[in-house]
Amino acid sequence: MDNINGSDKLIIAYQELAFQSAEREKRASELVIANIERDFQIVEKEKRASELIIANIERDFEIVEKEKRAAELVLANIERDFQSTERDKRAAELVIANIERTFQIEEKEKRAAELMIANEELVVQNKEKEKRAAELIVANKELAFQNKEKEKRAAELLIANKELAFQNKEKEKRAAELLIANNELVIQNLLKEKRAAELIIANKELAFQNKEKEKRAAELLIANKELAFQNIEKEKRAAELLIANEELVIQNTLKEKRAAELVIANKELIFQNREKEKRAAELIIANKELASQNLEIELNKKKDEFIGVASHELKTPLTSINAYLQFLQRSLTNDKNKLFIIKALRQVGKLSGLISDLLDVSKIEQGKLPLNFSTFDVCDLAKEVIEIIQLGDITHKIIENTCEVSPVLVYADKQRIEQVLINLISNAIKYSSTADRIIISISHTDTDVVVSVQDFGLGIPDDQQPHIFSRFYRVKEVAPHISGLGIGLYISDDIISRHRGILGVESSLGKGSTFSFKIPKRLVDNSFD
Repeated sequence: MDNINGSDKLIIAYQELAFQSAEREKRASELVIANIERDFQIVEKEKRASELIIANIERDFEIVEKEKRAAELVLANIERDFQSTERDKRAAELVIANIERTFQIEEKEKRAAELMIANEELVVQNKEKEKRAAELIVANKELAFQNKEKEKRAAELLIANKELAFQNKEKEKRAAELLIANNELVIQNLLKEKRAAELIIANKELAFQNKEKEKRAAELLIANKELAFQNIEKEKRAAELLIANEELVIQNTLKEKRAAELVIANKELIFQNREKEKRAAELIIANKELASQNLEIELNKKKDEFIGVASHELKTPLTSINAYLQFLQRSLTNDKNKLFIIKALRQVGKLSGLISDLLDVSKIEQGKLPLNFSTFDVCDLAKEVIEIIQLGDITHKIIENTCEVSPVLVYADKQRIEQVLINLISNAIKYSSTADRIIISISHTDTDVVVSVQDFGLGIPDDQQPHIFSRFYRVKEVAPHISGLGIGLYISDDIISRHRGILGVESSLGKGSTFSFKIPKRLVDNSFD
């Protein structure tokens, strides 16, 4: 058993040895493979190292490209923000236009209502006129009737006159008969005297004739009484006719007076209607003017609100853009890219100045433009401003005619006076592109300081000079060709006015302009608005 066990152990040992040899060979082959793989990995590492070097070079190039792209992206963002601002501005203008359109629609409806009321009033007036015309027709008919009555009375008067004439003829006839009778009596008396001898014979006949004469005399007396009564009746009728004629004349006079009054009333009514129409037209014009003024006030108010809000909203992103550009300027090494950043920073500076001006306009309209007073030398301030502007502008030479005796001290807001000087000099450069010089002059007295800026450019027409200090006003001839909002002189004028000073201009077309402002060195009561 021991031998068997020893041989088994030997077999097992050989088998284990063979297994170990196989394992060694396997390990050797694996080692060879591992060495080959290691050599391959070394080659791969060297290849990767070279690729990494190439990748680093490419990465550096990409970093440069990314920085370039970043600068382009910044410029694109600036442009996009500007476009967004323009879109917001357009949107605000559209809102204002919609408000104006709504107001116009309301005005049209109001005008239509007023027109309907005016038409109703005109209908009432026409009815009144028709009523007056009907009354006039009735009055004319009454006048015609009265005229007919007058004619009838006149006809009756003619008949009465004819009857009176006939009665007068009868009276004359009776008087003639009486005369004949008297003549006959005379003849008879003569005959009686002649026939005295025949008296006795003729007594009977004479008695009879006397009776007849008495009878005729009685009849004549009766006829005379009747004639007298008829004359009295005729006189009475004539008096009544005269009274009727006088009454008719009075009535005609009253009618003519009424007709004249009616004509005058109609004329007065026509005049009043014309006056009403004139007043209505004046009222319509006044309402239009008032509505236009209210609309202008409302639009200016909304414009001021929009300017204030837009300026505040633009200030923050503009500050961020300025910071980013300054950071890029410090980090970039490429001079060409730096030049773009410098140009972008200049444009941002211009935009920042524009926003500051808009904010100043909003503060001026609200009466909240702050002033910080201190004592400073105007001559030194003018020199500092000239140096700053001269560094940025190479087309004009700024000539100083400053104070002969320095310092010239004033008690004012130094920053605001500097703002006025910069604005006047910038305008002088902008509007005198064909000239090459600007003259700055400073003079003073014991109480005041006068600063003048003279250019040799386009000049300003006389009829437009009183308006150039108004908000958003620009000279018509140059507005389409030179950029600007027309608020610089408006702000400058307000600043000088609040210093109790005067800003003025003297200009000739084609010869240039001189802007001057005069401010007190110190107010007597030592107070400023």
